[in-house]
Amino acid sequence: MQLTIHRGAKEIGGSCVELAHEGCRLLVDLGIPLVKPGGGEFDIGDHASADGPELVARGVLPDVGGLYKWEAPEITGVLVSHGHQDHYGFLDFIHADIPVYLSAGTASLIEITAMFSNRGRPTGRVERFEWPGRFKVGAFDITPHLVDHSCFGAFAFDIEAGGKRVIYSGDFRDHGHVGKATDMMLDRVPPGADVLLLEGTMMGRKSEHVMTEQELADEARAICSVPGRPVLVYQSGQNVSRAVSFFKAALATDRTFVLDVYSAHVLTQLGNLPGGDSLPYPGNSRYRNIRVWYPARITDRLFKDGRQDIPYSQVQFKIRKEEIAANPGAFLVFVRPGMEIDLRRMGDLTSGILIYSLWEGYRKCDRTRRFVEAAEKLGLDVRSLHTSGHATLETLQKSVTAIKPKHIIPIHTFFPDQYRSVFGATVLELKDGVPFQV
Repeated sequence: MQLTIHRGAKEIGGSCVELAHEGCRLLVDLGIPLVKPGGGEFDIGDHASADGPELVARGVLPDVGGLYKWEAPEITGVLVSHGHQDHYGFLDFIHADIPVYLSAGTASLIEITAMFSNRGRPTGRVERFEWPGRFKVGAFDITPHLVDHSCFGAFAFDIEAGGKRVIYSGDFRDHGHVGKATDMMLDRVPPGADVLLLEGTMMGRKSEHVMTEQELADEARAICSVPGRPVLVYQSGQNVSRAVSFFKAALATDRTFVLDVYSAHVLTQLGNLPGGDSLPYPGNSRYRNIRVWYPARITDRLFKDGRQDIPYSQVQFKIRKEEIAANPGAFLVFVRPGMEIDLRRMGDLTSGILIYSLWEGYRKCDRTRRFVEAAEKLGLDVRSLHTSGHATLETLQKSVTAIKPKHIIPIHTFFPDQYRSVFGATVLELKDGVPFQV
């Protein structure tokens, strides 16, 4: 079996790995990069005028022969680990005859994201794999393993061909609400794999304390426990684990949990999938006090795009901004950039809290910076409350101990050079585009 990291050997995001055996070629993930080659945030809009071949020439798309729609198809299949764009965002460039394999949760997240970004949706054949289970793509036998991550339905893969085994960790952790899934994966994977492709997002932050999702929920509960204090939350609409954390805080302090219509749609769609029945979505009979508010810009866009079915589907749970304004301290409200005008109609927010629950680096982006400044002008105190979706150093070490791989190959990290000091001589640093014979 031949292994090639097309992108991800020395960066976070843009992950793309190829495995080849007996004429079969399997691609694992095809993500949008997060950073430019020379540093700085990557923006696909900077390349809006370039066609596909030019994007390959520029190094935006990974140089994978026989993958793209302008070429004769030579890839047997594309396997997607989870629904974050840095792992799937270039799927719309692949040839329609190449099948894409993903979970039901990932398929749903891709479809939801494509409604707003019009990017990443596969244009051809889509195959949904089952978990638990095992499936075959050409010469490859694949066992998916559910793992804990900040994304619903994230998977690691145990891939076999020609008597060799490669484990692709994908993005994972064990300090979230489904941390047991990662522990189950480590219990089920037979030790002694030939290669472990191990994500190392946290390798450069070894001394950083990483709180668990439950600890974060407890901190949020303390913030929400002050009577009459307005509390707003700015988080990714697709970070399901974080939504659960804040719902716990709202429930414990008797606040009404108020989702914007986009976040409500995400949770409702995922809630109807296997494993999603415990999510805090509107109409879930397990829970009370979940309402939905309708930001002007999002709602107008949904109607303009012919997706009025989404706001109509949540209308029985609708709460008007005027209702929030009458008693803003009785709610925990989800907000984000683009909702600045709506905030002004939510009453007196002076002395309130805006919980910022994203990576701190995003605060440098113009859109986020403007939103935070607008919130501060309304009297909100902006407080960071976040935890990583990725494995700590201790969790990485626990994983290596359980899997006992013959070789560890760094991926999804800016610090591949630090692996050897932690894991020893089993570490092999690869370069993007250079094949390795497993």
